[in-house]
Amino acid sequence: MLVLLDLSAAFDTVDHSILLQRLEHVIGIKGTALDWFRSYLSDRYQFAHVHGVPSSYSRVSHGVPQGSVLGPILFTLYMLPLGNIIRQHGINFHCYADDTQLYLSMKPEETEKLVKLQTCLKDIKSWMSSNFLLLNPGKTEVMVFGPEPLRDRLDHMITLDGISLTSSLSVRNLGEILIKSYS
Repeated sequence: MLVLLDLSAAFDTVDHSILLQRLEHVIGIKGTALDWFRSYLSDRYQFAHVHGVPSSYSRVSHGVPQGSVLGPILFTLYMLPLGNIIRQHGINFHCYADDTQLYLSMKPEETEKLVKLQTCLKDIKSWMSSNFLLLNPGKTEVMVFGPEPLRDRLDHMITLDGISLTSSLSVRNLGEILIKSYS
């Protein structure tokens, strides 16, 4: 089973103070390097230009620049504690910036592993909420590999925020479309 988590506006919701605390206490960045990151994230403003007229400036206290080299790196560092949560449940995972994939190998009779996955998803959502990230259950995708009867049996067994995660025949992962085929 493959679960592809979808985050809403992930790069825009990174809390600067939490990020700076992680850089210092989780990564171990100190002194001048930490001051440089603090300077990079502080006193940022944004505005819009419409028909040549600028809006008023608004202070930015959340988010990392998406078009920058540092944006994905800072987001990945912000997400580091998530790996510990997933590992506690014995679920395999892979993260790349705001794309997180959970994968679980199981035999048809090992439905207790689905309970572990369900609990892991609940803990992920809780961690994300407390870190100003929004897990989007409507766009989170599931793909079950194996015989069709297994896929049918596992359909609707995983839920996220009361939404049943239905197994798909194709999913988008890191810009590529995976299509399940039956031989």
